[in-house]
Amino acid sequence: MQSIFVQNFSQNQALAPMCLHAAFHDCWNGCNGALFMPEEIDRPENAGLPPLKPYLMPFTSQFPCISIADLINSCAVTALKFLNGPDVPVYYGRLDRNVPDPTGLIPEPTMSLSALINAFSAIGFSKEDVVTLSGAHSVGVCHGIPMCPGHNTSFGNHYYQELIEGDLSGKLPTDVELLEDNTMRSLVQQYANDNSQFFSDFSRVFGKYISRIHCNQTSTGPCPLDDIGNSTTSTSTSSVTSSVIPVVASPSSSFPSSSSPIIIGSPIVISSSSSSSSSTSSSESFPPVPPISGPFSNPPSNPGGSVLSV
Repeated sequence: MQSIFVQNFSQNQALAPMCLHAAFHDCWNGCNGALFMPEEIDRPENAGLPPLKPYLMPFTSQFPCISIADLINSCAVTALKFLNGPDVPVYYGRLDRNVPDPTGLIPEPTMSLSALINAFSAIGFSKEDVVTLSGAHSVGVCHGIPMCPGHNTSFGNHYYQELIEGDLSGKLPTDVELLEDNTMRSLVQQYANDNSQFFSDFSRVFGKYISRIHCNQTSTGPCPLDDIGNSTTSTSTSSVTSSVIPVVASPSSSFPSSSSPIIIGSPIVISSSSSSSSSTSSSESFPPVPPISGPFSNPPSNPGGSVLSV
């Protein structure tokens, strides 16, 4: 599956940033696949994302064991690596939600930094985490404008360097305000000077962000954060246990069995063996999804409708 992603990323530069953008939006209320529900994908805050749905949905029939939430995050992690970003651990085993998320959850692009910090705090992230995740603005576009003109197809610390240098082209109000808080400005400066530190921190924080699963609650309360390193997650309100399998974003020659880590970047062969210690295992190969066309022939004119745009 990931090899198909990479093939299509190579054919259209708008697709990889869009996959990363989709993960930010689907996981705000816990990664639950609700993003692709008609009532949710067409909301103004998801502008630019509708073309991604017909691209990703065929994978659900070819990989029926993978939820839509898992699919979005697998695509995002593969996209991040394709864009020269860091390896990010992610987990399979999310449950798809059968109703759309409430409206008004995704941060607006015009909101103040203090409001954005409060919004992230409500889902378990610090203001330092806000600085780290804002680095995703190094790729992609917002409202048709490249966020880092000249090199917005490569993930890296140039976003922070441009902030320090005063190059605010394509930047959101919250990007600019990062420099007005002493603690946040200090971290912006550190990332501008040290891409390795930025990659290390982004891998950790984004890994936490996409490991948050929806607990299928009917209430509007926050969903529990999944412990990155836990092998199972149970929900107290629905008595559903979701088995999660760690994914490591590094090359591998094949998909291991279901009891072993799944490796991003592997050929599309999934073992049906239930034990990694078996001496032999049967496998099933899935046909590739046709290369993208139509809506992806050119980058969308308005690919971002929130402060989470990338």
